Amino acid sequence: MLAAAVFGIVALLHLLRAVLGWDLRIAGWHVPVWLSYIAVVVAGYLSWHMYNAGKR
Repeated sequence: MLAAAVFGIVALLHLLRAVLGWDLRIAGWHVPVWLSYIAVVVAGYLSWHMYNAGKR
């Protein structure tokens, strides 16, 4: 359940970054916003999957 919460928070932060247009730079590289949309889908799926695994 902890992993589901962590992945859920990561997905939420990426969604906020994409919607609000927050700038992200890693070692001088500007991370494109479209990458955050992919991260929302991946982290959201992992959160949902870990939640279901935790219910068993």
